[in-house]
Amino acid sequence: MLTPVRMPTESYARRATEKLPMAQPDPSRIAVLLNRNARRVTDSMVQKATAIVGSDHVYASRSLDEAEAMARQIVQRGYGTVVCGGGDGTLVRAVNLIHHYVHESNAWRMERYRRFGETQDLLGNPRFAFLKLGTGNGMCGVVGAGDPINDLRTLVNYVPSRTQSIPLIDLDGERFFFGGVGYDSQILDDYNRIKARAKNRLLKAMMQNVTGYLAAILSRTVPRLVAGTGERLEGRVVTVGRAYYVDPRRGDAVQEIEPGTTLFEGDARIISAGTTPFFGYGFRMYPFARMMPGMMQLRIGTVGPLGALPHIVGLWKGSYRNPRGMFDFLVENVRIELNHPFPFQHSGDAQGLRDRLDLKIADDTLELVDLYRPWRMA
Repeated sequence: MLTPVRMPTESYARRATEKLPMAQPDPSRIAVLLNRNARRVTDSMVQKATAIVGSDHVYASRSLDEAEAMARQIVQRGYGTVVCGGGDGTLVRAVNLIHHYVHESNAWRMERYRRFGETQDLLGNPRFAFLKLGTGNGMCGVVGAGDPINDLRTLVNYVPSRTQSIPLIDLDGERFFFGGVGYDSQILDDYNRIKARAKNRLLKAMMQNVTGYLAAILSRTVPRLVAGTGERLEGRVVTVGRAYYVDPRRGDAVQEIEPGTTLFEGDARIISAGTTPFFGYGFRMYPFARMMPGMMQLRIGTVGPLGALPHIVGLWKGSYRNPRGMFDFLVENVRIELNHPFPFQHSGDAQGLRDRLDLKIADDTLELVDLYRPWRMA
């Protein structure tokens, strides 16, 4: 857990920001941050990345402590593009660490300005890029990530590439793209247990892809839920800010909802939110996530496992609609209160037990390099 940064008051910070110039880092300065625990980050991959950008610009971490030290170094050295190699969790961790150290540095510079009148440039956040080297890789469908080495060469050779501004979800100061409680967090817990028990090298390799998730679903999650021995998810969801219901009966038309409205109360199977469509392996969990700028999609499902399995293809493609068992909203600030602590996950990583989630759209967005070819009219 990062130590919170003591930021100046809003009025003072605004005045200091007006006085101190903002220095945007140079996008041509590229750092490659690799997670050595990711499935495809091998010695060979590190060597290939080093051959492209140079050994001084490759940072390969095996632990959170190493990642924190490297993130601080990346900020200090003024990189304008941070290329993250791993899964969705690797990207989210890098974004949180680097944004934290940029805020920390700017807070120090504003304090120096207040006390001594020193005028140092404030730091801008770097842009980020994603290499497909993890397990789920939900961001691949958002930015067009494919072969990681070819993508890295493209980033180096075509520095002025386009970026997408991706909204981030804020929970107690931590940012992420998707997270929730219910089916997703239970499957993740079961998957982690199966993966930890795999001792055979071949079995371990099988557990590091979609086979492992399917094994967890079919051997643990579904049988437990069908037998009624799984944890019960019960709670209340209240919108704090702007909100819209996506009505499938009206062709997915949105209907505005007043702030303070209770969106849901009772038993659920999943309560989850995302600002990007994909959950991993092309699973379009949040098909409405990019429909409205500055909003996240909130999905609440009450359909049991036996009711959901016949519609798994539609669920995967994001085309399944059920006005009685699947409720979709676009929200900017929502409060989720659970009757008891429940496993919570975000970015494909388990985050422990939570009985309350205050999810809101973060003030800052993520600039993520778009690797798709530009769209042109015929």
